[in-house]
Amino acid sequence: MLVLSLIVLLNLAPAPASADPEGIGPFEPDEHTLLLAHFDTGIAADFAAIDPRAEGRARTGEGLFGGAIKAARGWMTPDLTVADLELFPLFVPVTYARDDLNPRSGCLEMFVNFEDVTEPEYFRRVMTWESGVYYGTGYVIFALRPVEERTLQLIVKSPDGEEASLTAPYPYEWDGQWHHIGMQWDAQNYALIIDGTIVAQGPALAGGMPAPDTRIAIGAHERGVNVAEALIDELRISDVPRYSD
Repeated sequence: MLVLSLIVLLNLAPAPASADPEGIGPFEPDEHTLLLAHFDTGIAADFAAIDPRAEGRARTGEGLFGGAIKAARGWMTPDLTVADLELFPLFVPVTYARDDLNPRSGCLEMFVNFEDVTEPEYFRRVMTWESGVYYGTGYVIFALRPVEERTLQLIVKSPDGEEASLTAPYPYEWDGQWHHIGMQWDAQNYALIIDGTIVAQGPALAGGMPAPDTRIAIGAHERGVNVAEALIDELRISDVPRYSD
């Protein structure tokens, strides 16, 4: 049974005429949508923790299709300022329930603007979860990976130790621009998507995608490391791959 859990503010804002990339968003829910967040006017926190940033509402910035979450700032209560937030030692990412994802097949996609990259060599996660009975035995990471020529990378490790990875160029010249990025999977293949096009694909691990045992964290590791420093708009998780060659 498909569950449209945490569908945030489904009033769609019209796409600006200069939207880049063109013709992809904003998304609309359909029968394959497990989670859709437009982030248009601020969103109630889905992560209840002792850190005060996990209470109340998130600040939003100007997005490609309305509002966008500022991943580098995390959750803030209305009475906190950005200056106050700098005093906190950890970032609290936006997180979603593990039931918002189908490990057998699916697609996770969003629009990102890496707008404020002051340390270009820094590893920047836009999505992560962990898998396996014991802590850290398996994981899935979707991130910008610092190398001589920076890449978008999907890193998958199953609880039994099998590993797979995909990479595709994501040049530094794209910082400050909006781009559509995504990862998709089924029992046979993993794929990376940039601006609606499959840019890398390879064989899946046995069993497909490791199932999440933790919440799905967007914009950083769930424990607040490897922050994306990005605006994120139009997050969609589906139970089928959305893109083809």
